[in-house]
Amino acid sequence: MKKTFKMITLSAVAALALSFTGQQFASAAAFKDIHNVQDKDKIIALQNSGLIKGISSDLFGPNLSITAAQGVQMIVGALDLNLDTIRFVKEPHATDYFKNANDSAWYAQALIIAGVHGLDLPADLKPGEKLTREDFTYQLIDAMENTNRLPMIKPVVVEYADQDQVKAEYSGALQRALNYGVLKLDGSGKLNPKQEITRAEAAVAISNALAYLKAHPAPNAVNEYITATEAVQYIKDAVGPEANLQIKIDPNMSVTRESFTNLLINTLQTSGQLPMIKLIPVEIKDNDKINILNSGAIQTALALKIVKLDQDGSFRPQDGVTSADAAAIVSQVKAILSGKSAK
Repeated sequence: MKKTFKMITLSAVAALALSFTGQQFASAAAFKDIHNVQDKDKIIALQNSGLIKGISSDLFGPNLSITAAQGVQMIVGALDLNLDTIRFVKEPHATDYFKNANDSAWYAQALIIAGVHGLDLPADLKPGEKLTREDFTYQLIDAMENTNRLPMIKPVVVEYADQDQVKAEYSGALQRALNYGVLKLDGSGKLNPKQEITRAEAAVAISNALAYLKAHPAPNAVNEYITATEAVQYIKDAVGPEANLQIKIDPNMSVTRESFTNLLINTLQTSGQLPMIKLIPVEIKDNDKINILNSGAIQTALALKIVKLDQDGSFRPQDGVTSADAAAIVSQVKAILSGKSAK
């Protein structure tokens, strides 16, 4: 079950270093218990990169199962998810996102990071519950696709012997995991979805995911459209601490010019900072493409010169918003609120 995204904020903190157990052990010594592990070279490479830790200074515990909390920590650490660029006004707690969490536990920051980045985890996640192969794989695929904005692919359907055991909502992600090379079938052509995933299996899946991401880098950020999460941050930056944003939206979806403008104007209004103006509606060439419920906000934004029409008089409501667009809008809003906007 996908949880409702809840944006709260706090001062930037360093990313949580990856550790399956929450303890910090030196990783310089080679693990002594992985000699017979398939793909042990991948585990060694992750260890050398500082992405995994052992259960002691020289033991990895490859056959031990991992818990939900350990799985989350592994994913956010390997994908370098953190809070460095998030500005917060209220200290977050793991329980803001996951009701069964312990706010003082070693895994608390990992859950906060997962919550802020909108990872598709159940709101009733039980941190100590053992993860199955299908649970961990689904969570890993969701995180790698959404946080790296991978284009959705039409996977080549892979038939496997126990596919009738897979949760229906996981089937698409598991097919893509097989296509990405993140997951492999066993010698009998089975996925073993209900089997608890081991530390070694989880580490190898992470290694395979990172290899895929390296071979398929995200588009240049300059040309990317901002996500809903980024849109919220730009609007908070523009409006300031008075911003009162209460939205339910997929945090990784791209926002349109129409939705961004409407949310910005409504936030200015609810925070009591929307300037009083005599609104004289302007003609918009593609007005028929604008939701009538949003037209007032867009007309207000045009009157305040927060946004502009293009040369032929169109607003292009369904176009995405780039980082450059959002930065320019933030600059204009700040100028208006400081009384220094261009007339």
